[in-house]
Amino acid sequence: MKRVIVLSLALLMVISAVALADGVGAFSAFKNGVGARALAMGGAFVAVADDATAVCWNPAGLAQLDDTRIGGMSTDLFGMGITHQFVGATTTFSGIGVGLGWERAALTGQGTAADGSAGSLFNWNESAIVGTLATNIMDIGLAGANVKYYMADSGLGNTASGFGFDLGLLVKLGDMFTIGVNAKDLGNSNLTWTGGATDSITGMYTAGLAMSLVDSKLILATDVDFDGTNLGDTHVGVEFKVIDELALRGGVVLTDNFQDYYFTAGAGINVAGLYVDAAYILNEKVGNTLVLSAEFSLGSLLGGTTEEAPATE
Repeated sequence: MKRVIVLSLALLMVISAVALADGVGAFSAFKNGVGARALAMGGAFVAVADDATAVCWNPAGLAQLDDTRIGGMSTDLFGMGITHQFVGATTTFSGIGVGLGWERAALTGQGTAADGSAGSLFNWNESAIVGTLATNIMDIGLAGANVKYYMADSGLGNTASGFGFDLGLLVKLGDMFTIGVNAKDLGNSNLTWTGGATDSITGMYTAGLAMSLVDSKLILATDVDFDGTNLGDTHVGVEFKVIDELALRGGVVLTDNFQDYYFTAGAGINVAGLYVDAAYILNEKVGNTLVLSAEFSLGSLLGGTTEEAPATE
């Protein structure tokens, strides 16, 4: 019965958030997601969310980590000179998952002079500082929340800032299935520019399902996005651990109400707690994207649990 209540709450959260959502879409690059592992799986990661990028995919995921992790990502979106970067750290204290992340997207442009000739170069950049808390709810589900401080600089003398909030849930159905829900920029996040203008980051709400097979060596996952009041993309991904040190991944993203699609692929290696991942997003319409990321697990050095030594006779 408790599990049914949590699932109902998750569904209500998505429906309510979609109803509240309205506005234009600033910080759109952030909606692509972060981390080569997740992106290689087509972005089907809301119900997985078991690494440092959970800060962005589903804050509830931090409650299932029991160590301290530091990770980062860098990419040139679509090969168009749009840099997208992420740095994050997670740990646990007394069963509470804690995370801190920084995400940035930037683009160098060129203005136009009054006579129509090329003007000076400018650098448009958007960034966010993200703080996360996550916990276990009565051993039937995980819940997490983000508080985000957005900052934007037009490169032309105008800056903007504002706060945003995320809310996520994870519910395990036995040992095989996990349901995830993430409400990103709940009710929209508003920014105010120095000139008095305002901008809005449209909320994005995602429901996902993950299935773990073969002793968790095989993960199948799917997500469905709601961007504001509209049905967004559908993501399908797979991860297969060939050996403990090597994982292969693939995915497909269905867009435009299933009228179009593109594929993703990637791989990752794990050497003594250092995870190095690569993803390739094959989107011919806007350009292909190579994503590189790394994450290091510090074990229980700064937080988390330690395994007890076996008893000796």
